[in-house]
Amino acid sequence: YEQAMALGNARAQAHSLLPVHRRMLKALEERGALNRELEALPSDKELAARYENGDGLTAPEFAVLLAYVKISLEREVLADVLVDEPWTSTVLTDYFPTPLRERFADRMAGHRLRREIISTSLVNEVVNRGGTSFVHRAMEESGASAADVIRAYVVIRDVYGLEEIWAAGEALDNEVPTDAQTLVFLETRRLLDRAVRWLVSTRRSPIDVAGEIAKLRPGVAELLPRLPEVMVGSERRALSERIAELVGQGVPQHLAERVSRVFYGFGLLDILETSAAIDRDPGEVSSVYFVLSERFGVDVLLSHISRLPRNDRWQTLARMALRYDLYAALAALTAEVLQSTPSTAAPGDRVSEWEQVNAASIARASNAMGDIEDSPADLAALSVLLRQIRTLVKTSSAA
Repeated sequence: YEQAMALGNARAQAHSLLPVHRRMLKALEERGALNRELEALPSDKELAARYENGDGLTAPEFAVLLAYVKISLEREVLADVLVDEPWTSTVLTDYFPTPLRERFADRMAGHRLRREIISTSLVNEVVNRGGTSFVHRAMEESGASAADVIRAYVVIRDVYGLEEIWAAGEALDNEVPTDAQTLVFLETRRLLDRAVRWLVSTRRSPIDVAGEIAKLRPGVAELLPRLPEVMVGSERRALSERIAELVGQGVPQHLAERVSRVFYGFGLLDILETSAAIDRDPGEVSSVYFVLSERFGVDVLLSHISRLPRNDRWQTLARMALRYDLYAALAALTAEVLQSTPSTAAPGDRVSEWEQVNAASIARASNAMGDIEDSPADLAALSVLLRQIRTLVKTSSAA
C-alpha cells in the first residue's frame, strides 16, 4: 500500500523534480548500480526534452527508480552503526506480526537477519513516506550521510506525530478523491524536507534519535495546536487559506487543520532552540517570533525562494542556503528582541520598541524588501536582502 502511495505521490511532482531525478539516475549510473539502457530508462537528452514539455518520469520508470534507490540505500545503511543503535529495537519488533511479538519479543534481538530487517524496514518507510528523491536531496543539500538523514526523519516523524496524520489520510480510502489524499501526504513531505535538513545541519553526527525526540516533542506538542493564536497578519491568513483549500479539495476539516499546522509549524524548531538558548518560555518566544516574521514578510520571501529554479545542484544549494539563512536570522532577531525589551509588554509593543532603537538598519532592510515585493525576485536580489537582514542582526546585537 505504502509503495503504491509513494508512486502516486511521485507522479504529482514528476515535472518539478525532474532535474533531481536526472541527477539521481546519473549518480546511480556512476556508482555502477544502474544501467539506464538495460532498464529502458530515458537518457539525459530525452529527460531535457520532457522537462521542456512539462513532463517527467512515467509511473513504470518511477517504479524502477524507486527499486534501485531502495537497494542502494539499504547497502549504505547496513554499512553504518545505525542498525545497532538501541532505538532501532522497536523497528525490529514492529516488523513481525503481533502474535510473534507477544511470544518471542525477548528473542528477536538475536535474530540472524536483525540488521537486514532493520535496514530494509527503515529504508522502505523513509522512501515511501519522504519520496523517491527525499534522501538524495537531503544528502545533496546538507552533506549529511544517508544514515543521518534517516535518523533525522525518525526524529521529525515522532516529534510532529506524523504517523497519526498518515493513518488518518489512509483511512480516507474510497471516501475522498485520491487527489485529496495525495495533498495530505505531500503536505507532510514539505515539512519533512525542511525539518530533516534543519536537523542534520544543526546537530553533530550521529544524531541522537531518542535524545532529540525527548527534547523536541514536548514543546512541539504544546505549541502546534496554538499556532492559529500566535501567528499574525498574512501568515495567519495563509494558514486559514491553506486549510480552506484542502477542505475544498475534499480533505475533512479536522485533518486539513492538523496537516496545515504541521507544515506551518516548522518554525517551532527554531523557537524551541531559541527558548533553550536564552532560557525563555517557548510560548513567549513564539509570540515575538511570529510578530517579527510578519514584520519582515518572511512568508512572502519564502515564496520567492521556492520559485527560484533548481535545475542543477548549485541552484538547489543556493535555494536551501537562502531559506535557512532567513530562518536563522529570524531566530536571532527574536532572541535580540526578547533580551532587550521588557517581558511584561505585549509582543507587538516589544517589537515596536526594538524597532525604534534600530530604525536606520531596519529602514535599509525594508527598502530592499519593498524592491523585491514590487518585482519578481531572483537569486541576486534575495541574496542582497538576506545580507541586509544579517547586517541587522549584527547591528542590533551591538546596540
